[in-house]
Amino acid sequence: MVNIVKKQMMNYKIMQAFWTLYQQKNLQQISVREIIEQVPCNRSTFYAHFTDIYDLLNQFENHLLPKSSQPSVQKMIISDNIQVSIEQCRWLYSQYKNYYEVLLENKHNTTFRPKLIDFCSEIIKRHLNYPLDKEDFDIDLLVEITANTILTTLIFYMKRTDRPKATAIVNLITEILNNGISEQLQWRLSLKNQT
Repeated sequence: MVNIVKKQMMNYKIMQAFWTLYQQKNLQQISVREIIEQVPCNRSTFYAHFTDIYDLLNQFENHLLPKSSQPSVQKMIISDNIQVSIEQCRWLYSQYKNYYEVLLENKHNTTFRPKLIDFCSEIIKRHLNYPLDKEDFDIDLLVEITANTILTTLIFYMKRTDRPKATAIVNLITEILNNGISEQLQWRLSLKNQT
């Protein structure tokens, strides 16, 4: 038991050292040497936990993703429809805001955004009533658009200094997803007939 706790503590220390560097540099500029000097530990300790810097980033990102086994996620999964909890959104934002802001920046070319989209897509797909006339492509596209809309809203929200309260943004995203963007903007697209 003591060894497991020690291993977890070392893992945490390495990740924190990595995070300190990652906020200042691109991934390609970070070396194992810099990380182990900050911890401090030796090179073999680092490699006992991670295969390389990319594995460290991958594990770090996975640690920040919501887990299907979490009670709040389970509650969403078993519900007949997706219930957006403002309290849950507030908690996630306060817990992970600093991490998400950096990981979702364009300058950091990480796999975090696709991982979040996959997570959102998984939740959405568990609540679909597939219309018989819809093709798989159509369903997958709609799920992808919905997941991207949610994530784009999160990124936009984090970048703005004039952001509204969590309640307002959750209400807006709910309106957009339930009634469409055109309804919110009061405009309509139409197709021009080909001649």
